[in-house]
Amino acid sequence: MASREERVLQQVKRVRSRRSRRATPEVEDYLEVIYALEKVRGFATSKDVARHLNVRPSAVTKMLRRLRQLGYIDYEQYRGFVLTESGREVAAEVLRRHEVLVRFLEKLGVPPETAEEEAEFIEHGLSSSTLEILSALIDLLESRPDLTAELLRAIEERARGRPQPSPSR
Repeated sequence: MASREERVLQQVKRVRSRRSRRATPEVEDYLEVIYALEKVRGFATSKDVARHLNVRPSAVTKMLRRLRQLGYIDYEQYRGFVLTESGREVAAEVLRRHEVLVRFLEKLGVPPETAEEEAEFIEHGLSSSTLEILSALIDLLESRPDLTAELLRAIEERARGRPQPSPSR
């Protein structure tokens, strides 16, 4: 049987392998911002992206070059950048993961602002299968207010440091 450390090493390798097939969190953040700007204005400029991501314009220029090489954006002269179909698909998926996570965290009683911030970190590592499980759980909690209330009570009890009663079946 593998030691705990060996299992950790195997898991890290698996996760990194899976992650290498997806856009990096930084790429996803840029695509998400460009997607939102496109929805609001029809296009995105380097200046807008820099402002929304709170990064230097030179960093944006470098990343936009990379996004073009990856086939995620096109440049339209005198307007700015727009997402390609491929870029739009990635951005829409990131946005969906974000929205599901925010809903889930809020269902658990996390304040909206905190839920938004934490979803931003979690969204980049979430698989589509886990996202579907969270969506199903949200649907269940929304259809069963009694279950939601029980869950929130258990969370509150745990936060106070009280032991949880074992479920009776």
